[in-house]
Amino acid sequence: MNHIVEEYLERIGKLLAEVSDDTASLDRAAELIAEAYAAGHKVYIFGCTHSALLAEDVFYRAGAPAFWRPLWGPGMNIASTPGLLTSAAERNEQLGRSVIECSQLGKDDVLTVISTSGKNAAPVAVAETALERGAKVIILTSSDYRRERGNHSTVPNLWSLKDRALVIDNHVPHGDASICAAGCPMGPVSTVVGSFLLHSISALAVEKIAAKGLIPPVFLSSNTAEGKEHNEKPLHDPKLRDAFLLP
Repeated sequence: MNHIVEEYLERIGKLLAEVSDDTASLDRAAELIAEAYAAGHKVYIFGCTHSALLAEDVFYRAGAPAFWRPLWGPGMNIASTPGLLTSAAERNEQLGRSVIECSQLGKDDVLTVISTSGKNAAPVAVAETALERGAKVIILTSSDYRRERGNHSTVPNLWSLKDRALVIDNHVPHGDASICAAGCPMGPVSTVVGSFLLHSISALAVEKIAAKGLIPPVFLSSNTAEGKEHNEKPLHDPKLRDAFLLP
């Protein structure tokens, strides 16, 4: 194996082991989601730029629950917005507030906010405004940034919300680089680790939903023999269906 590939693999493996050790936080996140789903509340997820990839990763896909509802922040998705504009959008505090103010998120709904640095004003404003609405907030961020102040006008960073929200450390190193190639910091890990955390929380939540006597709404691949028929139920469930339709 090439030494760069071996080093990258080793680093990712170490990080996955570190985040999986925080069983209490993962279990608590799953419990918040299962309780909300069982009570008829909604489960939202939000991220900016490359953190938005993680919101996409759990939405409407095989092997994931149907309860996830991404909040798509305008100008914050790297796939549909020029890169420089996404950077401006994720630093826009009012835009972050507006994402929640213009959403249907309400009291006792659950919102997961993903931001590795936890410093940008938009995700901080999203989390803060959701808490003001009475939502339960789960935050995925890195402790490497917890003492750094971002550009939100009053909230230093997402770690400062830890007394009001459940904060899960993704252990991503400062700068999101885990290896060095030709003198360049490379090997981002936030997407791999974030995906592992979200799908782990999803699986734990599904087990808890089943333990409450409910049928968990999990999508199968539509490319399997039974997938299309299986998925008809969650896709036509009135509690879930509008998440998969145009407004």
